[in-house]
Amino acid sequence: MESLTHTFSIKALLILLKESRRMTLEELAAEMGETHGSVVHAIDALQGAKLIESLQSRNAPYGRVVTLTLTGQAVAAKLKEIENLIGWEGGGGVT
Repeated sequence: MESLTHTFSIKALLILLKESRRMTLEELAAEMGETHGSVVHAIDALQGAKLIESLQSRNAPYGRVVTLTLTGQAVAAKLKEIENLIGWEGGGGVT
């Protein structure tokens, strides 16, 4: 499995998913200011780590909706806690 520690997109994705609970890939890409391909890569890595679930959207035949698993929620909470401890919040961190 690919390392989850080197990709900003994956950390940001965890935070966004924790806040929004369920988002489409397009919403994530727009919110993060990342390309669709970067978000798909992040989703694949998170799914491989069993931190998210990806479902096909009924309303958008080609759209995937992602949500955190219970483990993913715990990881996202810890990332937020770490960010707060080292002072990244609002200053270029993952939020």
